[in-house]
Amino acid sequence: MNGVSRHRIGLFDSGLGGLSVLRSLWKETGDVDYIYFADLINAPYGRKSKKEVLEFSQNAFQYLLEQNCDAVLFACNTATSAAANLLRQTHSIPIFGMEPAVKPASLDHPDRPIAIFATELTLKEEKFKNLLESMGAKNEFIFVPCEGLAKLIDEDVWEDAWDFLDAKIKTVISKTNVFVLGCTHYVFLKERINYVYPDVKVYDGNLGTSLHIKNALQIPGSGKNNLDILLNTHISDYVHLANRIAKSFSASHTLSLTNTITGKINV
Repeated sequence: MNGVSRHRIGLFDSGLGGLSVLRSLWKETGDVDYIYFADLINAPYGRKSKKEVLEFSQNAFQYLLEQNCDAVLFACNTATSAAANLLRQTHSIPIFGMEPAVKPASLDHPDRPIAIFATELTLKEEKFKNLLESMGAKNEFIFVPCEGLAKLIDEDVWEDAWDFLDAKIKTVISKTNVFVLGCTHYVFLKERINYVYPDVKVYDGNLGTSLHIKNALQIPGSGKNNLDILLNTHISDYVHLANRIAKSFSASHTLSLTNTITGKINV
C-alpha cells in the first residue's frame, strides 16, 4: 500500500453528486477512511466562472489537507476541469479527478453520435476539448448542457430533476442512443434512464475512476471502511438526502454541518 498502512482519502464536490463516486469506491476498496466534503454553500459550480471554481476547489482541497488526507479525489467534473491540473503542479499528494466517459463510449460505438450531458463549464473547458481531440474519434459529439440539474438533485426534488433531464433526452434521442453522463450528480438518475429508455447505452466515469484509484494507491479490496461526511452549509435540509445516499452503501457513518470559516457544527 505504498508504505501507508491505512489510507485517508478526501473527496469533494459542489454538493452531493460525488457520493455516487464514493458509492462505487466503497464497493471496490477496503481499510480506507473516507472524508467527503460537500461545498453546498457555493453550489452549484456549473454556472460559476472558472476563476470562482478554481478558488472554491483550492479552498475545499486545503480543507481536506487539514483533515490529514493523503490523497484527494475531485469528485466533480467541473472542479476537475477547472482546478485539478493546477493543484497537481503545486502539491505532491495524489490528486485524482473525474473525466466524462467518452473514451469507452467511443470505443464501444465508434460510428455512433454520442450525447454528452454535463455542465456548461465542463463542456466549454479547454481540458474537455483536448480530451475529445486527443481521442482522434470519428464520432459526432452532441453537447447537452444541463445547468440547474445538479441543484435539483441536491435539493432532493428528484421527480423535478427527472422531468428536467427527460426534456433534455427528448432533444437528442432521435439522433443517438449513446449517452455520457458528465456530472457525478446525474449518475443518480442513471437507473431511471435505463428503465425509461431501455435501448439507450449510458456511460459514466465512476467505476473507471474507482478502479484507477484502487490500483494507483494499491488499496485492498476488502476490509472495513469509515466515512465522515461534511456538508459546508448551515442549511440542515441537505442532511436527510446525504444520510439516505450514504446508507445505501455504508452501514454507519458520521455526518456534520460544517463551516470552513467558523468550524464544525455537529448534527
